[in-house]
Amino acid sequence: MTFKTKLLLITILPLIAVSILIGGTTYYQSREMIDAQTRTVEQRILSTKRQEIRNYVSLALTSIEQIYRDEPGGREAAQARVKDILQHLTFDYDGYFFVYTLDGTNIVHPKLPHLVDGNWWELQDANGDYVIRNLIEAARAGGGFHQYVWHKPSTGTVEEKLGYAILLDKWGWMLGTGLYTDDIAREVAAIHSDIARSIRQTLLVTFIITLVAIVVAGTLIAGVRFSEQRFADSKLKELTNRIFQVQEQERKRVSTELHDSISQLLVSVRYGVEMIHSEAGRAPDLQAQAAKCLTTLDGTIAEVRRISRDLRPSVLDDMGLSAALGSLGKEFQNQSGIVVNVTADQCHTRLAEGAKTALYRVVQECLTNVARHAGASEVTISLKVGLHNLILSVDDNGVGLPRPLPRSGGLGFRNMRERIETYGGRLTLSRRPVGGTRIRVQMPLDKRLASAA
Repeated sequence: MTFKTKLLLITILPLIAVSILIGGTTYYQSREMIDAQTRTVEQRILSTKRQEIRNYVSLALTSIEQIYRDEPGGREAAQARVKDILQHLTFDYDGYFFVYTLDGTNIVHPKLPHLVDGNWWELQDANGDYVIRNLIEAARAGGGFHQYVWHKPSTGTVEEKLGYAILLDKWGWMLGTGLYTDDIAREVAAIHSDIARSIRQTLLVTFIITLVAIVVAGTLIAGVRFSEQRFADSKLKELTNRIFQVQEQERKRVSTELHDSISQLLVSVRYGVEMIHSEAGRAPDLQAQAAKCLTTLDGTIAEVRRISRDLRPSVLDDMGLSAALGSLGKEFQNQSGIVVNVTADQCHTRLAEGAKTALYRVVQECLTNVARHAGASEVTISLKVGLHNLILSVDDNGVGLPRPLPRSGGLGFRNMRERIETYGGRLTLSRRPVGGTRIRVQMPLDKRLASAA
């Protein structure tokens, strides 16, 4: 065996072995990462649905609270009124409320009227689960969730459903509602598919690079180094960007549900209470109670709208980044008492929607940090749009950064930096000469969008 052959084998064999090892390690670690990420997304979405269900049940209780408590016209009349309210109280496409007595007899079901007046204590779903019995047990235990399969009205199919039941103990009723969870499986499957496709691409690229390296080593008897860390960082940024996108999509969906569904239902309830207030002139106690309910409803409507706006501000989608920053600054000033000065140029169509969202979230995170840590009395937000770049700065006159200056900042700062770097921007953290902290973002404008405009 010649020296050149030995050198060739010494060069190629370790390269092949290392390539196989890297490919196998990447594959198995990526599979674990897929499972971890999909479980995290699934739990987050499921947690959001649980909170939605609790909110819907709270809405229903608010609608019937006075009738249930005071029983105007007697118990039978009050129960009839509550049945009528719950029969017509729906949400979303497939959202409704149902009521069973504690022996399993249905007395309210808007979507499946053939169940009414029937006893369904022994009813089992396709998996053998005693649905009504378990819901009643959850209600008796102080209210709780139960997962089962049930008929979905909008599709006519049987799907997984997350139900929640509470006990109206004075009347011996179980009141419940739920949300179908088949969309969670679809979304998790889509995320799983995207990450799996990314893994396959990674393995394919690794294989191609190995082949090229072997050819180069065979012809030049030279070694080729491959930076696995850099490649992994690139893929990790893609995954992080995907997670941010999924998060924004989920925030937008929940914000829309709050604004278009719960908020509208609360407004409808308010009209009813306002009518009661206007008609209760001869009953001062009832009029005072109605006025109290109106005040509570006004506060609840304002809180729902605030939560919806925090999740996904509609002004960002409707009027653009400049108006959204102004609205954010004004709201922060009203809530914290810290003076906020906003100067923002219009971006028009020169910035992608994802980049606008990233800049808005960065400013939102900066203001949160100012309120928590800075001890500032004034904040200045500036957005300047040039020919090819924009510069965003957030300055406060607070206590400033600790010494020595942290190299990477905390988790919030890393999240901000990753958001900006996704769109080719650069984020820096520094002390102001006159005291306080400055966050500065420089981001390139999209030339294609600018030319289209």
